Amino acid sequence: MYNHFARYEQDFKTWIDAGYPDVNPLTRDFLENLANPDLPRNLWDHQREGLLRTIYAYELLHEKKLLLDIVTGGGKTAIIGAVIAWLRVCHDIHKFLVLCPNTIVRDRLEDDLRDGKVFREFGFFPPGCEHFTNELALHLMEAGAGPQGILESGIVLGNIHQLYQTNISGQRNLAYLMRYAEELAIFNDEAHNTPAPEYDNILFALSPKSRFRLDTTATPDRADGKTPDSRMIFDYSITDAQAEIPPIIKNVVVYQPKINFVQLTYTNPDTGEKRTVDEMDEEFEAIEKGLTATQWVTDPDPMSKQMQIAIARLREQERRAQAVASGSYRPILFVVAICIKDAEAARDLLEKEFGLKTLLVTEKSDEVDREAARRLGKPDSPYEAVVSVLMLREGWDVPAVSVILLLRKFSSRVYGQQVVGRGLRRNVRERDIGEICAIVDHGKLQHDWLWEMVGAKINKEVDQHSLFGDEDLPPPRKPQVLVHPENVIEIPEAQEEEEADFAKDFEEFEISEGDYPNWKEILESFAYGSEVEIDRVEYNHVEVRRPAEPEFVELIEPPKGTTVKVAEEEISQEELAESLTHTMRDLAAYLLVEEGIGSHELGYMYGILIDHVRTKLLDGASPASAPPEALKRAIHMRTTVQHNIKDKFGLTSSIVKYKSEAQSASQ
Repeated sequence: MYNHFARYEQDFKTWIDAGYPDVNPLTRDFLENLANPDLPRNLWDHQREGLLRTIYAYELLHEKKLLLDIVTGGGKTAIIGAVIAWLRVCHDIHKFLVLCPNTIVRDRLEDDLRDGKVFREFGFFPPGCEHFTNELALHLMEAGAGPQGILESGIVLGNIHQLYQTNISGQRNLAYLMRYAEELAIFNDEAHNTPAPEYDNILFALSPKSRFRLDTTATPDRADGKTPDSRMIFDYSITDAQAEIPPIIKNVVVYQPKINFVQLTYTNPDTGEKRTVDEMDEEFEAIEKGLTATQWVTDPDPMSKQMQIAIARLREQERRAQAVASGSYRPILFVVAICIKDAEAARDLLEKEFGLKTLLVTEKSDEVDREAARRLGKPDSPYEAVVSVLMLREGWDVPAVSVILLLRKFSSRVYGQQVVGRGLRRNVRERDIGEICAIVDHGKLQHDWLWEMVGAKINKEVDQHSLFGDEDLPPPRKPQVLVHPENVIEIPEAQEEEEADFAKDFEEFEISEGDYPNWKEILESFAYGSEVEIDRVEYNHVEVRRPAEPEFVELIEPPKGTTVKVAEEEISQEELAESLTHTMRDLAAYLLVEEGIGSHELGYMYGILIDHVRTKLLDGASPASAPPEALKRAIHMRTTVQHNIKDKFGLTSSIVKYKSEAQSASQ
């Protein structure tokens, strides 16, 4: 998502150094109070910066719809509380509407906002303003609750469905807000959900009442490419949080099983058909688009072997929890499955074969199981493991999640980050001890992009006997202290220069981009001839030229033994299939970049290329089942595939633009 604040960074730093000039005098008093070291609890540096950027954007830039992109575990609720306190004290706003996507997030927010907990813990209100805490009573919009509390309470909290016009309760709640609330400040937690049509309609209906809106999320870029309509002013990433002293979140260590030890396969329990993970891309993508769960189930043998590795990590985490935290928390294993059948099989295996009391949470689970999920890791919870099918993501904050076992592939960067985020919250917050989130991830799932994103350390070739050593722990970091300030060199400000008008240099150029609704027919028309390979080199003769007589050329017979056979490297069918899939994914990324399309379409474009290669070069076979010679030919033809598509500028854009029609036709 575009960082709207980038152009103001230098002005913002100057504003802070100058002591917050040009702001509301009450705002300056409010900020001076937050700087008091005697407060019951101080904000983290990044929380304070998020608040300062919000104030700067609202009071100096006059922006009213703002977004903070802050990593899971980064304390978004404390920032929301600080902003509410600032708006109440400094801008006389009395009504605050806090919206979220589901009851899990709502319950977390309720715990912090009920009875002014977050305001009292941090001492947000300056001396003389403490009574505002009592004015900010909480009304919870929930099934069966009347709307009268909307009038009586300073903070109204609920999931967005409590305002939807498809139910009587939602109609009544929205009517009360529209009729009786003179003005509002609106907060959207997990704000990547706001582009959903009904959510967006509610925000639009409330916009005449809204003096201010703040969105918070850890994943502003959605799987469908849509983003909130607010302006991002702060990006606090995973790497930023891991670099703090002490770190804000856990470090991530990935354990990948030996490929020859765990052959990851899926079986259809109804037909007995077996597939490798390479052949399951469509199923993984379908689930992330919200389609019905598939019937494919991870085979018991690879599932059991991966569980052995995960349980070994769990026992090691338990020993560390006892050693460094005196057993104050109970580490939990979190298993992520592809479908409900898969999750049920994983639950049964964990309980029957390994003796782990396991909680199953799916879309069919009742409120009792969801409440049990929120209590995982607490002393009164009987569970050591939990299995879920993309249900426990945003808002499910259980720091005791210390091991994650992935039994499915993520095609979407959003879902991948959300699942990993469940294990990032630290159990010991104030000390720089070595806390990690251990993730068991099969190498065939191709999650390298995710581990790069979260700065993970990767241990490969792991089996159930591999041990967790101190070398896997992040080393304690030493604070960076300026020892000799007299040696600091001041860098002068950049001098403004007259801007060059580059546009004139390109006025005569025209770029014509084609529009191809029939892109499928165009792909089908591409032809691929036979590939020429050199397997032997023979010398017929040798030309001799003498420097003194350059015009004279002498032909002599070549020496014996000059026939050279080109050696061919032996590559397995599995390695060739993996090479082809990597090649097509890289080509998909290249073609998207060439036409200015974001990486959110990478999975879709990769699928188009794979289908094209299967049809044209593999005789309809998948990479996993195609013969080696066909795979070699497809790999050799990659430049021809690239040339054919790139030669029609706009073809890649058309493939993306008209994908909905194409998908409907295929369905």
